[in-house]
Amino acid sequence: MKNETALIGDEMYYDERSAGGLVYKIENNKVFWLVIKTISKFNREKNRRKEIEGSIYKFPKGHLDKGEFLKQAALREVEEEGRVKAKVITKLGSNDYIIWDKEKNKKIIKKVTFFLMEYLGPSNLKYYDSEMVLERSWLSFEEAKEKLAYASERILLKKAKLELDKLMKK
Repeated sequence: MKNETALIGDEMYYDERSAGGLVYKIENNKVFWLVIKTISKFNREKNRRKEIEGSIYKFPKGHLDKGEFLKQAALREVEEEGRVKAKVITKLGSNDYIIWDKEKNKKIIKKVTFFLMEYLGPSNLKYYDSEMVLERSWLSFEEAKEKLAYASERILLKKAKLELDKLMKK
């Protein structure tokens, strides 16, 4: 629902909807998480240091295309930005963001839904997202937690780890 205001749930309006994924892979009995490094248009949290001026670490995510469902958008964004194929395991949750649009001189309310995903393999996709991805990394939980720019994504990482731990015990 790109650039359309949507009535969601209990009277909450969203100007934008996005979806993304926390992709894991297991190698030598160790879990690694896909994190991308991009050029940032927004300021990072003040209590976290920047690795390189103007860049941040985050999970792949992006806008829904017209007629696209959340899972479809999340898988597409993971493939475009992360250059990997994955499958959705479960929904992790959503984050609401309030962004100031300088061009339109107005507040944008954005909802991003994230899914836990399992890595299937590299992508052969010819088209990739227009967002500038500087780096794609597979990091341990601790490394990812340290590098992620946003507190909300660090919370999602903890939730994803708990979900994965439960699945691995079955």
